[in-house]
Amino acid sequence: MGGYSAFSYKAGNSFVHRMKAWKKILFIPVFNILIFSLDLRVAAIFILLQFVLFFCLRFTLREQLADLVPVLWYGIFLYLLGILGGTFARYGQGLEQNPDFLSSLWESCIATIHDRKTHSLVLKFLACNQSASLMFKTSTSLELKEGIESIELAVRRFLPVKKEPSFSMVISMFINFIPAVFKIWSQLKRAWLARNGRVTVTMYLVLFPVLFSVGLKYASDTARAILSRSSRF
Repeated sequence: MGGYSAFSYKAGNSFVHRMKAWKKILFIPVFNILIFSLDLRVAAIFILLQFVLFFCLRFTLREQLADLVPVLWYGIFLYLLGILGGTFARYGQGLEQNPDFLSSLWESCIATIHDRKTHSLVLKFLACNQSASLMFKTSTSLELKEGIESIELAVRRFLPVKKEPSFSMVISMFINFIPAVFKIWSQLKRAWLARNGRVTVTMYLVLFPVLFSVGLKYASDTARAILSRSSRF
């Protein structure tokens, strides 16, 4: 996999790579609304179809799983929230006769496992995450910027405002900052492991402040570079 990091661009000549970036940008919100409006089984089918599409585009399974880290943390948060909430409801409020903490915790775990609504949210978020991953994997930062500009210019044609893009730069910086954060984290983690560090809680406690600091510097340097470039024209 080399130096691949989550949501990073991978060069290719597929039909998805050649597709205009503005089409991909518009596709994501429409797809997300569609997924959350339909049944759980539809989301599961789309997940399988997108996995097949990724393999057809020559993205490895490891590259696909690297982009699913946000889904993992989202799922952990939802399930822990359900378990803790159920335990409090059973034990703290005494909804059962002679409530016991361990039995309440066990009952909450069983209830969470059978909670179809939570499973549905996780699977739908997974499908939406895949669509965003597809956009970042097949579009460069410049293509995304130009795509956002095309959308803004198209909207401005029907509004009584200036016909020059003014918000696309900010939006494109925000969108492109997502893969940049994952790239920085990947570099920090490789440096940690290269120094014989282990993947423990200590690693996250040490690296998260560094990630925050490096991310701020990256954002500051990018903003200064854009201001410097714009002042020349």
